[in-house]
Amino acid sequence: MNQAEDKPPAALVVDDDEADLLYFQNSLQNQGFRVASAMTAEDAVRELSRGGWDVIILDWMLPQMTGIELLGKLKNNPSWRDIPVILVTAKAGSGALDKGLTAGARDYIRKPVDRTELMARVRAAISNKRILEKLENSNQELMRLCQMKDEFLSMVSHDVRAPLNSIVGFSDFLLEGKMGDLNEKQQRMIEVIKKSARAQLSLVENLLEVARLNSGRINLKLRKADLSGIAQECWEGLKPNADKKNIEFVFTAASQAAMVMVDDMRICQVVNNLITNAIKFTPRGGRVEVSVLLADNGPTLSVKDNGPGVPEEERSRLFNRFEQTRIKSTSGESGFGLGLAIVKNIVEMHNGNVWLESRFGEGAEFFVCLPSAEQMAPR
Repeated sequence: MNQAEDKPPAALVVDDDEADLLYFQNSLQNQGFRVASAMTAEDAVRELSRGGWDVIILDWMLPQMTGIELLGKLKNNPSWRDIPVILVTAKAGSGALDKGLTAGARDYIRKPVDRTELMARVRAAISNKRILEKLENSNQELMRLCQMKDEFLSMVSHDVRAPLNSIVGFSDFLLEGKMGDLNEKQQRMIEVIKKSARAQLSLVENLLEVARLNSGRINLKLRKADLSGIAQECWEGLKPNADKKNIEFVFTAASQAAMVMVDDMRICQVVNNLITNAIKFTPRGGRVEVSVLLADNGPTLSVKDNGPGVPEEERSRLFNRFEQTRIKSTSGESGFGLGLAIVKNIVEMHNGNVWLESRFGEGAEFFVCLPSAEQMAPR
């Protein structure tokens, strides 16, 4: 139990009727509450300035300033807005109560006040307040830990990237014969070293990208572009990868310009990740289709393969970080479950949607729908 819970709960009662004031004071003090009272809004503000209140019991009718007006003043003050207010009223009808609750009251009690009802509502209000405080504290701690994690990933990734680049560079240097001829065994071993270093470098780059996306440090450089043009450029760049596996690699552009307002480098990253993923899980001699179409919701990219597909129970978490399906790639290509998470983040930054349609054993088709340039234009 924390210090706030060790202390007796503190209640401020605001009522201009002396008999009602005494009734509330006695009822609360008999239950171990620390109680202060005020008969005017001015006195209430003075008491509130002392701080430490767990609940306010506020009469609707006050001299000079009504309880509703005082309630508005409380909710506009950052120091007081989270204190639960229980409104006490003799007014009948739902209209008055709606007005009080809309103004920020947590609860209400009708006069004449029943002691049992009073204590039940007061304790519920205080309990809810403490639960919200714990949630807020937990949320702040989680945000702090997430920030520390992102900073750690960024620092480690930067420190690891430099030696990995050196390994890849010197491997190329050796493979090109610049330090003399290599025998077959030496060449094979250096190629393994280079492949492993590239895989680790890819992981580091993805970790850096995830850290940047999570921290909100990425500013999109939006421009008007044809989604078909972006997709075709990515398709052409990845065609050699498909050719290595003898994959039938097809591209179909939209029937007319599919204009979007995007950061084309980021959308190219999305397309590359999806196509690379499709090639990875498509068997030799298989088929990968990349197409752009004009849908009702906006220009849509489709990347379809005839690989093993995704089991239904794994689809909902496929776009989560470090999540991978139990389906293995067809040529031993490795991954770390970050590519689709990056895709989702970038697409959502563009106010778009990404989803998967798949039947296990019959391939998978990923869709990316982006708002058209007209939809993104200021009105």
